[in-house]
Amino acid sequence: MPEEGEDKEIVLSLISHTNVGKTALARTLLRKDVGEVADSAHVTMVPEAYPLIESGEYSARLWDTPGFGTNLAKLAKRIRSSKNPVGWLLHQVWDRAKDKSLWCSQEAIRNVQDNADVILYLVDASQPPEALGYIDLELEVIEWIGKPVLVFLNQTGQPDGERDRLAETEWKAHLEKHSIVKSVSVLDAFTRCWTQEHRIMELASEVVPKEKSKTARVLGKAWAKRNLETFDRAVDSISEVLVASAIDTEALSSQSLFDKIRTLVVKKERNKELDRIQTAMYDRLAKRTADTVNRLISLHGLDGETASKLSKSSREEFSIKRDLEESFAATMGGAFSGLVGGLSADLISGGMTFGGGAIVGMLLGGATTYALARGYNLTQTGQNMVRWTEAHFMNQLKFIVMLYLAISHFGRGRGSWRDPVNNPARWEKSVDSALLEMEEDWKRAWKKGGASADVKRVESLVHKSLRELLVKVFRDLYPDSEEIFDLR
Repeated sequence: MPEEGEDKEIVLSLISHTNVGKTALARTLLRKDVGEVADSAHVTMVPEAYPLIESGEYSARLWDTPGFGTNLAKLAKRIRSSKNPVGWLLHQVWDRAKDKSLWCSQEAIRNVQDNADVILYLVDASQPPEALGYIDLELEVIEWIGKPVLVFLNQTGQPDGERDRLAETEWKAHLEKHSIVKSVSVLDAFTRCWTQEHRIMELASEVVPKEKSKTARVLGKAWAKRNLETFDRAVDSISEVLVASAIDTEALSSQSLFDKIRTLVVKKERNKELDRIQTAMYDRLAKRTADTVNRLISLHGLDGETASKLSKSSREEFSIKRDLEESFAATMGGAFSGLVGGLSADLISGGMTFGGGAIVGMLLGGATTYALARGYNLTQTGQNMVRWTEAHFMNQLKFIVMLYLAISHFGRGRGSWRDPVNNPARWEKSVDSALLEMEEDWKRAWKKGGASADVKRVESLVHKSLRELLVKVFRDLYPDSEEIFDLR
């Protein structure tokens, strides 16, 4: 409950030089299209406020403002010559049509003076700070107003933790002469991660007046909790597609005595059935994956659809379990053994490697017909079916996790979702490390799958392991935000 004397609203104003990405960041934080985004100066002409986050009686508003113009040096010179810089500035009226640059600068300053508790100042981090001479002038003007400033580095490119830390250090050193700058951190309008967003309120709580500090803290926790709920719903969706893959099977046809021999002997017959199976299983996998990714896109407040297609791979990506009837194989005796022996080369050239090469290995080793049947049965009899191999299941897991990371970093200011061509190498390294650490957990989940799976058990194992995996990845990528996962 609000305490007596509290101010239950926090107001944040997005300020920057024109065409640095304020509206793009606003869209990303608000999860909706606001204002107008274009690669040109002074697209935003009038300050606009939007509700950002609410929790009970506490709330925050975000202002998107016009960008500072290119002729700010002239404005700063005039302000310096005034005995009352802020008063002089706020009483000036520039013609919107004749001097758009000064008019936009004035509108931004009026908004800060009249509304802001905290200024979110965005800079173009694609260039070194010394190359952007206008930044010191803009901060000089803001300094006369006296509101606290949180600097955020935008246009940083693909996520790269080490590069971002170096950029933060460089910009902090450059801006330390401005006393109103209270912090410097990365928050890219295009590639920020949801784990970083609530930090805005955490930082604001440290610089706002005492009567607003609790409000900022409450809203920071509410923001983190809201994003965590989205994360958990994403885990639910991804778990569904992984469970479906773990238990997905396709039946092998029942075979007559003649068919059993022909399937072992004739490469074309083997391929025909596996081609049918392969098509059916890949079609199901592709649809499940697309449906899941599209749900994730919508869940994260984005538009668009995934265009990703799973490439079709070799038959080695299926695990075969067939009941060959060992008694039949044993009764064939030397005749069957001789037949198989004469086909060894053909089987090898046909790539018959079901069960990790079990059949070919037995043929080359001169196995008996009974042992051959045992090898073909693999782990159990009575299940004529095909399922994804453990290795392919693990590849599916990595594939969907990498797509999820791309979605969770995709800023709405970039427009409609587009499948990434390449994901940052840092993500893959982190995912591979977490998968290696949890390898036995995922192998256990796969082994519990198949035709006779206890679906509830598989669901439990997959969901628990997936959430743990993603938490490991996010804590590795964003150690400053790891406490967000303790809010459950």
